Amino acid sequence: MAEGMGLLVGGRYRLIEPVGQGGMGRVWRSRDEVLDREVAVKEILLPPGVADEQRELLIGRMMREARAAARLNHPGIITVHDVVEHRGAPAIVMEFLSGTSLGVEIQRHGRLPVERAARIGTAMADALAAAHAAGVLHRDLKPDNVLLAGDRPVITDFGIAGMADATVLTLSGMAMGTPRYMAPEQIEGRPVAASDLWSLGATLYAAVEGVPPFDGPTLTAVYAAILTGEPRPAEHAGPLTVVLDVLLVKDPDQRADAEATGRALAQVLSELQAPAPPAPAPPEDTVAVPPAVETTLPSSPSTEPTRPAERADTPGRWSRRTVLFGGLGALAAVAAGTGVTAALWPEPSAGQADTAGRHGTGTQPSSPSPHVVRTATYARTLTGHTEWVTSVAFSPDGKTLATGSGDKTARLWDASTGSPVATLTGHAGIVQSVAFSPDGRTLATGSDAAMLWDVATARSTATLTGQKYSVNGVAFSPDGKTLATAAGEATVRLWNVADAGATATLTGHTSFLESVAFAPDGRTLATTSADGTARLWNASTGAATTTLRGHKGIVFSVAFSPDGRSVATAGDDKTVRLWDVATGRPTATLRGHTEAVKSVMFSPDGLTLASASGDKTVRLWEVSTGRSIVTLKGRFKQYSYSVAFSPDGKVLAATGDEVACMWTLD
Repeated sequence: MAEGMGLLVGGRYRLIEPVGQGGMGRVWRSRDEVLDREVAVKEILLPPGVADEQRELLIGRMMREARAAARLNHPGIITVHDVVEHRGAPAIVMEFLSGTSLGVEIQRHGRLPVERAARIGTAMADALAAAHAAGVLHRDLKPDNVLLAGDRPVITDFGIAGMADATVLTLSGMAMGTPRYMAPEQIEGRPVAASDLWSLGATLYAAVEGVPPFDGPTLTAVYAAILTGEPRPAEHAGPLTVVLDVLLVKDPDQRADAEATGRALAQVLSELQAPAPPAPAPPEDTVAVPPAVETTLPSSPSTEPTRPAERADTPGRWSRRTVLFGGLGALAAVAAGTGVTAALWPEPSAGQADTAGRHGTGTQPSSPSPHVVRTATYARTLTGHTEWVTSVAFSPDGKTLATGSGDKTARLWDASTGSPVATLTGHAGIVQSVAFSPDGRTLATGSDAAMLWDVATARSTATLTGQKYSVNGVAFSPDGKTLATAAGEATVRLWNVADAGATATLTGHTSFLESVAFAPDGRTLATTSADGTARLWNASTGAATTTLRGHKGIVFSVAFSPDGRSVATAGDDKTVRLWDVATGRPTATLRGHTEAVKSVMFSPDGLTLASASGDKTVRLWEVSTGRSIVTLKGRFKQYSYSVAFSPDGKVLAATGDEVACMWTLD
């Protein structure tokens, strides 16, 4: 029988059996006798010979750290229920999870498949983002502190991380845990949030390579390697290599943050899950599909059970935040600034309505003769951008096309000829979104910040700053007086277009935002997020009215139907979903794409829906039946990002790779 078995800790936690032992403590499977539930109790082992004064200091610090960890509520972070004192040392009470650590998996298998490592890393980055937002650092992230509970990676030991930093190591004279995953600044006693990202990079490196990036025969040698050396070149990381390079930058100020890292890892995962490309074939110039369902698709939209939308109990909170960074654009900038030669995967784009690109939406100014699109004839390819084209929008009069790109520019084109009209420069990052004002005189672009441009002169008229991370979506209100911007900090900000002043910030999503759209009447705002939801808001008060749940993974795009009664959303789960705005209930799930759907848009008459996907295709759907009626291949070799109908509904534009493609519709 193990020593301590059967003891009652803290007056309520009965120790049943030991399930783990490490340099910093022993973990017991235990029973909470008050709530009658299984828990894990971690006894902290203080260094031997610690003076009473130092012991009190360490215990006090540990109790504070554990209480801070108890405030965290995230599926990727183990839940801390309680912290008590036991035998003169802290004991942390946590949820009990069955599984093995990532460290054990590496020991068993040598190295993990890159796809599995990317999936684990994506979850870890999301968990770190939540912890950092709450002001909690881990400071001892390593494979042994990542529990693989089925398909759920869970970071453990937030509550005892303070024991592992350089200050405590110096005080105790004892190496607690391993230093191989510590950031340079942490070894020097200066841990910051970016230190956890270094440790994440080192952990993922070990996962795909089987060994940590730095090692040595002695503790001093390991420290020296981390402080002055370069990591061993990764041989098995594949597309993860560039992310690892950015995370293992020695200057913490030049390291990517958790949200940007999560985006990059999610995109790497999407790339790895993509099917092998078929043998190249020239795209069809004309596609005509009879009004029948493709054999690989259901004959009607799926009506799978989905939880009803949740009505918000309280209005969305209004707040103001500052600070900068730039999502994946920042990762690319960091890579360039540190000599890393790599092309980070572009951020997935999302949809728009006729006056908004990628993530925006707007009113439908024209009233074309209603009919479901049956044929699409390839018209032209627009070339000129030097990086992926993320977004596209038609001007309200249909004469001008706007595109945004990873080359940090937006471009204006003659929509009838495809000729370039102007190149808009001034952004420091990827131009994620473009949107025309309802009068067509102003263009909004989203990147490191949002900018407003005079369309006639192609000159910038205002820069809207104040949101963290990149601006992923922009949308004008139907009256043109307000601009909504969706940012990586999980907020939507509303701006007065006349003076470029911020009027309000809407919060409620729990992860970065992807898109934003106004309803045609301007009363409702819709947003989508990496938290797996879309939300509807009262545009006047900022109150969150409805949460739309059903997608699995990131929701990239949202668009209102022209009558404002429906919204369409597109997600990482390869589906397009339709929702009733009045009730918030799902009405259909459209299946057929084989990769994440990045963008959706209704035709001006509302009878046809267009979607763009990472499977390199654009699909047209009959809204009334949910049938896929046309599949367009374009000139896309890697992705199709964004899609837009012309105001008269006769032309479709889509972007992918470094080009925009146009079709005439009938």
